[in-house]
Amino acid sequence: MTASAQDHVHEPRVRKGRPRDERIDAGITTAALETLAENGFERFCVEDVAQRAGVAKTTIYRRFPTRDDLLAGALERLNDDLVTRERPGSIREQLVAALGSIRRAPGTMRGQILMHAAAEGERDPGLAAFVHERVLAPRHAALRELIQHGIDAGELRPGIDPDAVIAVLVGPMLYLGMWRMRDEVSAIPDERVVDLLLSGLTRANDS
Repeated sequence: MTASAQDHVHEPRVRKGRPRDERIDAGITTAALETLAENGFERFCVEDVAQRAGVAKTTIYRRFPTRDDLLAGALERLNDDLVTRERPGSIREQLVAALGSIRRAPGTMRGQILMHAAAEGERDPGLAAFVHERVLAPRHAALRELIQHGIDAGELRPGIDPDAVIAVLVGPMLYLGMWRMRDEVSAIPDERVVDLLLSGLTRANDS
């Protein structure tokens, strides 16, 4: 994938005729994600996806006309777990849930794919931009919305920069996730990290 990769990713096409079987679509995109996690972006190919999904390549191309269309459709599945606007609980409870998901990511298929993207994106800026737009930007936006909600609700200090807060919150969870094999790291609960960080973000610390 080159810097022009995003130019090949199109908006969903309007198709006529018999409705598509969503089960086949889901099987193809799941197979694409599994293939991507195993092989990385450079070695990702439609033939491997077709074999893993148990369908013909023509079946894939009817749904995803290009390799990059298939990649885009698969990557969007990685955000199926994003929370909705209706968020029960306090800002602390919501952050514990959101950051716990980030901590667990390195051991998941999404984490493996993002590791490939980080490594291969160093030499392919187009790939880095492609993955950031499709996967990281929506997750960043959801976390930013959560933090802004905490500010608006008066649970977090007014005037703090949500983007800077995200950097402060996400970094420790990535460390905890990457070194989860170490007992002294895995023993640290999510709640303790969130409580420590919140001590500098809540209104109680206003001077």
